[in-house]
Amino acid sequence: MKNKTFTPSTELKSINVQFSNKAQLGRPVDPTSKRQQRLATAPGKKTGRPVNPNSARQQRLIAQAERAAVNGGAVKRGRPVNPNSARQIALREAAAKLVAAEQG
Repeated sequence: MKNKTFTPSTELKSINVQFSNKAQLGRPVDPTSKRQQRLATAPGKKTGRPVNPNSARQQRLIAQAERAAVNGGAVKRGRPVNPNSARQIALREAAAKLVAAEQG
């Protein structure tokens, strides 16, 4: 198949198709095709597979957004920290030593 050289013209402007003069990679766009005309008549309309709001993933995303709203934008993930564990106590003591060394 020979690639068709395409030069923008008033034809593009009349159907609201934007053209970039950058290197065109891939298959050239034919502005007179049915698909391009359909896309031009509905700007902002999403193409592709529709989102199912009842899917497990969408439910997880909604729950995550709710948790973020409650916590001021931060979503807690992973295993929670036990503040009474030996490691956390050691980290607190090390931080206290560091602060004391900086002040004194």
